[in-house]
Amino acid sequence: MSNFDSNMMKDLSLFGTIFLGLLLVQCQPDDAPAVVPEVSFPINISAEETEDNRVFEFPVVMNQSTTRDVILYYETRPLTAEADLDYIPVSDSLIIRCGTASANIQVEIIVDEFVEEDEEFRLVLTGSTNAILAGGVQEAIGTIRNDDSVIAVTQEGHTSAESYPGKTLVWSDEFNGNAIDLENWTYDLGASGWGNQELQNYTSNSDNAYVANGNLMIVAKEQGISYTSARLKSIGLQEFQYGRIDVRAVLPFGQGIWPAIWMLGDNFPTAGWPACGEIDIMEVIGSSPSTTHGTIHFGADWTQHNYVGQGTSLTSGQTFADEFHVFSIEWDANGITWLLDDSPFYSVSPNVVGSQPYPFDHPFFFILNVAVGGQWPGYPDATTTFPQFMAIDYVRVFQ
Repeated sequence: MSNFDSNMMKDLSLFGTIFLGLLLVQCQPDDAPAVVPEVSFPINISAEETEDNRVFEFPVVMNQSTTRDVILYYETRPLTAEADLDYIPVSDSLIIRCGTASANIQVEIIVDEFVEEDEEFRLVLTGSTNAILAGGVQEAIGTIRNDDSVIAVTQEGHTSAESYPGKTLVWSDEFNGNAIDLENWTYDLGASGWGNQELQNYTSNSDNAYVANGNLMIVAKEQGISYTSARLKSIGLQEFQYGRIDVRAVLPFGQGIWPAIWMLGDNFPTAGWPACGEIDIMEVIGSSPSTTHGTIHFGADWTQHNYVGQGTSLTSGQTFADEFHVFSIEWDANGITWLLDDSPFYSVSPNVVGSQPYPFDHPFFFILNVAVGGQWPGYPDATTTFPQFMAIDYVRVFQ
């Protein structure tokens, strides 16, 4: 036999071996006898909510390969994570090709910048063809770990007018930038107490006060066995005598939580409190999150401190944490009127102070804060959750 014939025979022999191998691994029809594998999820998936982890890949494995394609049917189901808010829900099928024993199911999560708890969803195998589900049911848990720093805030709620007859907008902070405007605000700093046996430590940390998405955020946080928060003031920067003042805000809630939007007289550093006068545009006790209080404090000195005020409440189970509301005062030489969402609910005139000096006839500055604990709200308990925040959309002064 020539070398040519010998080489041809070898080539034909190799071709036959390959062809036979292909026949052996060729997928068989569904009705052909075959081993029925078991399918399972070997692991749960946990990852941070980042762009790099936008797609969660869940492996599914079979205990052995088979000569038939295996079809798996699956769907996502919510746990603490919400469909279309935290992840994209899916309901679909997956083919594991014959001769293989594993594949991946992909679930896309929704990446945002908002602070949330770690959240979970389920990925469930609802059925299969040419395989059985190990244990009769198979599911994996997807855990979305959150380490963002921005709190999600609704945009819903009441909005006040941008102008009023006979008045001009003389100053506002719309919080549309990316930082607190230090030409408008400075910080009160210090540890707990503040005359009311409060628990928080007021800081200038960006964790406790920052501007994001058009809102000033003041955030009270639990730090081990203590609490931090922020108290911003406009003393020496933005001070006003008389006018219509509108503040649009979403408020915190919970036992021991005490948000306030208020004013002190510009002579506070020299006259002291309450001689300087105090105007509480809004105070809410977190355990009664549907009621806001408007109050004034006055008196020649702290031994003669007096106050008068009144509250008003939302109806139908609504709270000030649900959406934005506008807290306002109309303040002139004849007195002060409090309004909630443009509806007056309380008024005082200068004679309300009786024989005490009337201190509400000179410039005042703003204070915005969230306190934790104190004589009036009481103290946090097991029902109180953190972080708690006050979001302020704008502060406007018309004169």
